[in-house]
Amino acid sequence: MAIRTIFSMAEDCARGERLGWQEFVRDYAGIVRTLLAHYFPVLAPAVDEHVIAVFRRAGSNNWFAGLTFSNEREFMMAFRDLVFAYGREQDCIPPSEVTLDRVQAVMKDLNLLERELLWLFIKGYDAAQIAAIMMNAAATTEAVQRIADERLAALLAEAAPGALSRSARALMAAAEQSRSQQCPSLKTFNDLVNGQITWRDREVAEEHINNCFYCIDRFTTFQEMVRLRKEVPQLPPAEVEAILAQLPLAAKRRRVLSRLLARRAI
Repeated sequence: MAIRTIFSMAEDCARGERLGWQEFVRDYAGIVRTLLAHYFPVLAPAVDEHVIAVFRRAGSNNWFAGLTFSNEREFMMAFRDLVFAYGREQDCIPPSEVTLDRVQAVMKDLNLLERELLWLFIKGYDAAQIAAIMMNAAATTEAVQRIADERLAALLAEAAPGALSRSARALMAAAEQSRSQQCPSLKTFNDLVNGQITWRDREVAEEHINNCFYCIDRFTTFQEMVRLRKEVPQLPPAEVEAILAQLPLAAKRRRVLSRLLARRAI
Protein backbone atom coordinates (compact mmCIF):
# COMPACT_ATOMS: atom_id res chain seq x y z
CA MET A 1 0.00 0.00 0.00
CA ALA A 2 1.36 3.41 -1.01
CA ILE A 3 2.35 5.76 1.78
CA ARG A 4 0.01 8.74 2.00
CA THR A 5 1.61 12.18 2.31
CA ILE A 6 0.46 15.78 2.40
CA PHE A 7 1.36 15.92 -1.29
CA SER A 8 -0.82 12.97 -2.26
CA MET A 9 -3.66 14.43 -0.20
CA ALA A 10 -3.37 17.78 -1.99
CA GLU A 11 -3.17 16.12 -5.40
CA ASP A 12 -6.30 14.08 -4.66
CA CYS A 13 -8.13 17.19 -3.46
CA ALA A 14 -7.14 19.09 -6.60
CA ARG A 15 -8.70 16.28 -8.66
CA GLY A 16 -11.78 16.18 -6.46
CA GLU A 17 -11.08 12.67 -5.21
CA ARG A 18 -12.85 11.61 -2.06
CA LEU A 19 -9.89 10.02 -0.25
CA GLY A 20 -7.94 13.26 -0.30
CA TRP A 21 -10.92 15.26 0.95
CA GLN A 22 -11.54 12.75 3.72
CA GLU A 23 -7.98 13.22 4.94
CA PHE A 24 -8.14 16.99 4.53
CA VAL A 25 -11.34 17.37 6.52
CA ARG A 26 -10.25 14.81 9.13
CA ASP A 27 -6.95 16.55 9.84
CA TYR A 28 -7.87 20.22 9.43
CA ALA A 29 -11.52 20.74 10.42
CA GLY A 30 -10.56 20.96 14.09
CA ILE A 31 -7.89 23.53 13.26
CA VAL A 32 -10.40 25.64 11.33
CA ARG A 33 -12.80 25.53 14.27
CA THR A 34 -10.02 26.51 16.69
CA LEU A 35 -8.80 29.44 14.57
CA LEU A 36 -12.28 30.82 13.94
CA ALA A 37 -13.26 30.52 17.60
CA HIS A 38 -10.07 32.24 18.77
CA TYR A 39 -9.78 35.08 16.28
CA PHE A 40 -13.39 35.54 15.13
CA PRO A 41 -15.50 34.87 18.25
CA VAL A 42 -18.55 36.49 16.69
CA LEU A 43 -18.73 33.39 14.45
CA ALA A 44 -18.68 30.98 17.41
CA PRO A 45 -22.47 30.40 17.67
CA ALA A 46 -22.50 28.95 14.15
CA VAL A 47 -18.88 27.84 13.96
CA ASP A 48 -19.69 24.42 12.46
CA GLU A 49 -21.45 26.10 9.53
CA HIS A 50 -18.44 28.34 9.00
CA VAL A 51 -16.10 25.35 9.07
CA ILE A 52 -18.09 23.82 6.22
CA ALA A 53 -17.98 27.14 4.35
CA VAL A 54 -14.18 27.22 4.59
CA PHE A 55 -13.92 23.76 3.03
CA ARG A 56 -16.41 24.74 0.35
CA ARG A 57 -14.20 27.69 -0.47
CA ALA A 58 -11.14 25.45 -0.71
CA GLY A 59 -13.00 23.25 -3.17
CA SER A 60 -15.01 25.75 -5.18
CA ASN A 61 -12.33 28.27 -6.13
CA ASN A 62 -9.78 25.66 -7.22
CA TRP A 63 -7.55 26.62 -4.30
CA PHE A 64 -5.53 23.42 -4.49
CA ALA A 65 -4.67 23.84 -8.17
CA GLY A 66 -2.72 27.03 -7.52
CA LEU A 67 -1.09 25.84 -4.31
CA THR A 68 2.67 25.32 -3.98
CA PHE A 69 4.44 24.12 -0.83
CA SER A 70 7.54 22.16 0.17
CA ASN A 71 6.28 20.52 3.37
CA GLU A 72 3.19 20.24 5.54
CA ARG A 73 4.05 23.30 7.60
CA GLU A 74 4.06 25.48 4.49
CA PHE A 75 0.73 23.91 3.52
CA MET A 76 -0.63 24.76 6.97
CA MET A 77 0.37 28.40 6.56
CA ALA A 78 -1.36 28.63 3.19
CA PHE A 79 -4.47 27.04 4.68
CA ARG A 80 -4.35 29.40 7.65
CA ASP A 81 -4.36 32.33 5.21
CA LEU A 82 -7.44 30.84 3.53
CA VAL A 83 -9.21 30.55 6.88
CA PHE A 84 -8.32 34.13 7.81
CA ALA A 85 -9.47 35.48 4.45
CA TYR A 86 -12.84 33.84 5.05
CA GLY A 87 -13.07 34.99 8.66
CA ARG A 88 -12.26 38.59 7.77
CA GLU A 89 -15.03 38.63 5.18
CA GLN A 90 -17.56 37.40 7.73
CA ASP A 91 -16.42 39.61 10.61
CA CYS A 92 -14.94 42.97 9.68
CA ILE A 93 -11.82 44.07 11.56
CA PRO A 94 -12.83 46.54 14.30
CA PRO A 95 -10.96 49.86 14.56
CA SER A 96 -7.73 49.59 16.53
CA GLU A 97 -7.51 51.38 19.86
CA VAL A 98 -3.79 50.55 20.13
CA THR A 99 -1.43 51.55 17.32
CA LEU A 100 1.46 49.55 15.95
CA ASP A 101 3.74 52.49 16.74
CA ARG A 102 2.66 52.23 20.37
CA VAL A 103 3.46 48.53 20.40
CA GLN A 104 6.85 49.29 18.86
CA ALA A 105 7.60 51.83 21.58
CA VAL A 106 6.72 49.35 24.31
CA MET A 107 8.85 46.63 22.68
CA LYS A 108 11.87 48.79 21.87
CA ASP A 109 14.28 47.31 24.45
CA LEU A 110 13.02 43.72 24.31
CA ASN A 111 14.92 40.86 22.68
CA LEU A 112 13.35 38.73 19.95
CA LEU A 113 11.99 36.05 22.25
CA GLU A 114 10.39 38.64 24.50
CA ARG A 115 8.84 40.41 21.50
CA GLU A 116 7.37 37.13 20.30
CA LEU A 117 5.94 36.42 23.75
CA LEU A 118 4.31 39.82 23.97
CA TRP A 119 2.93 39.55 20.44
CA LEU A 120 1.33 36.21 21.29
CA PHE A 121 -0.28 37.83 24.33
CA ILE A 122 -1.62 40.53 22.03
CA LYS A 123 -3.01 37.75 19.82
CA GLY A 124 -5.05 36.52 22.77
CA TYR A 125 -3.09 33.61 24.20
CA ASP A 126 -2.41 33.08 27.89
CA ALA A 127 0.93 32.25 29.50
CA ALA A 128 0.51 28.46 29.46
CA GLN A 129 -0.55 28.43 25.81
CA ILE A 130 2.34 30.67 24.80
CA ALA A 131 4.90 28.50 26.59
CA ALA A 132 3.59 25.51 24.61
CA ILE A 133 3.54 27.38 21.29
CA MET A 134 7.11 28.62 21.64
CA MET A 135 8.55 25.14 22.30
CA ASN A 136 11.54 26.80 23.91
CA ALA A 137 13.01 26.14 27.35
CA ALA A 138 13.48 29.89 27.80
CA ALA A 139 9.78 30.51 27.27
CA THR A 140 8.64 29.36 30.69
CA THR A 141 5.28 30.39 32.04
CA GLU A 142 6.97 32.66 34.56
CA ALA A 143 8.96 34.49 31.89
CA VAL A 144 5.88 34.91 29.74
CA GLN A 145 3.87 36.26 32.65
CA ARG A 146 6.61 38.71 33.63
CA ILE A 147 6.76 40.19 30.14
CA ALA A 148 2.98 40.41 30.04
CA ASP A 149 2.63 42.07 33.41
CA GLU A 150 5.26 44.70 32.68
CA ARG A 151 4.62 45.52 29.06
CA LEU A 152 0.90 45.11 28.64
CA ALA A 153 0.37 47.49 31.53
CA ALA A 154 2.50 50.07 29.73
CA LEU A 155 0.83 49.39 26.40
CA LEU A 156 -2.68 49.83 27.81
CA ALA A 157 -1.97 52.66 30.23
CA GLU A 158 -4.06 55.14 28.25
CA ALA A 159 -6.47 52.70 26.65
CA ALA A 160 -9.99 51.71 27.64
CA PRO A 161 -10.67 48.31 29.24
CA GLY A 162 -10.66 45.51 26.67
CA ALA A 163 -8.77 47.63 24.14
CA LEU A 164 -6.15 44.99 23.48
CA SER A 165 -8.57 42.22 22.57
CA ARG A 166 -10.49 44.61 20.35
CA SER A 167 -7.30 45.81 18.64
CA ALA A 168 -5.50 42.49 18.15
CA ARG A 169 -6.79 41.71 14.67
CA ALA A 170 -6.21 45.26 13.45
CA LEU A 171 -2.65 45.14 14.74
CA MET A 172 -2.09 41.81 12.96
CA ALA A 173 -3.50 43.24 9.72
CA ALA A 174 -1.24 46.30 10.05
CA ALA A 175 1.77 44.03 10.62
CA GLU A 176 0.94 42.11 7.44
CA GLN A 177 1.28 45.34 5.44
CA SER A 178 4.92 45.79 6.46
CA ARG A 179 6.30 42.86 4.45
CA SER A 180 9.48 43.50 2.46
CA GLN A 181 11.72 41.57 0.06
CA GLN A 182 14.15 41.00 2.92
CA CYS A 183 11.64 38.98 4.97
CA PRO A 184 12.78 35.37 5.55
CA SER A 185 10.99 32.56 3.76
CA LEU A 186 8.81 29.94 5.41
CA LYS A 187 11.69 27.53 4.87
CA THR A 188 13.86 29.73 7.09
CA PHE A 189 11.13 29.73 9.75
CA ASN A 190 10.99 25.95 9.53
CA ASP A 191 14.77 25.69 9.85
CA LEU A 192 14.69 27.97 12.89
CA VAL A 193 12.00 25.88 14.60
CA ASN A 194 13.84 22.64 13.78
CA GLY A 195 17.29 23.96 14.71
CA GLN A 196 18.53 23.11 11.21
CA ILE A 197 20.29 26.38 10.43
CA THR A 198 23.83 27.70 10.79
CA TRP A 199 24.60 30.13 13.59
CA ARG A 200 25.36 32.86 11.05
CA ASP A 201 22.10 32.34 9.15
CA ARG A 202 20.21 32.25 12.45
CA GLU A 203 21.74 35.57 13.51
CA VAL A 204 20.83 37.22 10.20
CA ALA A 205 17.25 35.88 10.28
CA GLU A 206 16.65 36.76 13.92
CA GLU A 207 18.08 40.26 13.49
CA HIS A 208 15.59 40.90 10.70
CA ILE A 209 12.64 39.33 12.52
CA ASN A 210 13.41 41.38 15.62
CA ASN A 211 12.85 44.61 13.69
CA CYS A 212 9.99 43.52 11.43
CA PHE A 213 6.40 43.31 12.65
CA TYR A 214 5.42 41.28 9.59
CA CYS A 215 7.96 38.61 10.51
CA ILE A 216 7.19 38.69 14.23
CA ASP A 217 3.55 38.07 13.35
CA ARG A 218 4.38 35.50 10.69
CA PHE A 219 6.93 33.60 12.75
CA THR A 220 4.65 33.40 15.79
CA THR A 221 1.85 32.28 13.46
CA PHE A 222 4.13 29.59 12.06
CA GLN A 223 4.84 28.29 15.58
CA GLU A 224 1.15 28.59 16.47
CA MET A 225 0.15 26.42 13.50
CA VAL A 226 2.81 23.82 14.31
CA ARG A 227 1.35 23.57 17.79
CA LEU A 228 -2.24 23.36 16.59
CA ARG A 229 -1.34 20.54 14.20
CA LYS A 230 0.12 18.58 17.11
CA GLU A 231 -2.61 19.28 19.65
CA VAL A 232 -5.92 19.49 17.76
CA PRO A 233 -7.35 15.98 17.40
CA GLN A 234 -8.53 14.49 14.14
CA LEU A 235 -12.23 14.66 13.43
CA PRO A 236 -14.14 11.39 14.07
CA PRO A 237 -15.22 9.55 10.88
CA ALA A 238 -18.91 10.34 11.37
CA GLU A 239 -18.18 14.07 11.58
CA VAL A 240 -15.90 13.89 8.55
CA GLU A 241 -18.68 12.27 6.53
CA ALA A 242 -21.19 14.86 7.74
CA ILE A 243 -18.98 17.66 6.37
CA LEU A 244 -18.21 15.83 3.11
CA ALA A 245 -21.93 15.36 2.53
CA GLN A 246 -22.31 19.16 2.38
CA LEU A 247 -19.44 19.83 -0.01
CA PRO A 248 -19.77 20.06 -3.81
CA LEU A 249 -17.56 16.99 -4.08
CA ALA A 250 -20.08 14.84 -2.27
CA ALA A 251 -22.98 16.23 -4.30
CA LYS A 252 -21.16 15.56 -7.55
CA ARG A 253 -20.44 11.97 -6.58
CA ARG A 254 -24.10 11.41 -5.69
CA ARG A 255 -25.19 12.72 -9.10
CA VAL A 256 -22.73 10.43 -10.89
CA LEU A 257 -23.89 7.44 -8.83
CA SER A 258 -27.53 8.25 -9.52
CA ARG A 259 -26.89 8.32 -13.28
CA LEU A 260 -25.07 4.98 -13.13
CA LEU A 261 -27.92 3.37 -11.18
CA ALA A 262 -30.45 4.82 -13.58
CA ARG A 263 -28.63 3.28 -16.55
CA ARG A 264 -28.55 -0.11 -14.88
CA ALA A 265 -32.29 0.07 -14.24
CA ILE A 266 -33.08 0.57 -17.95
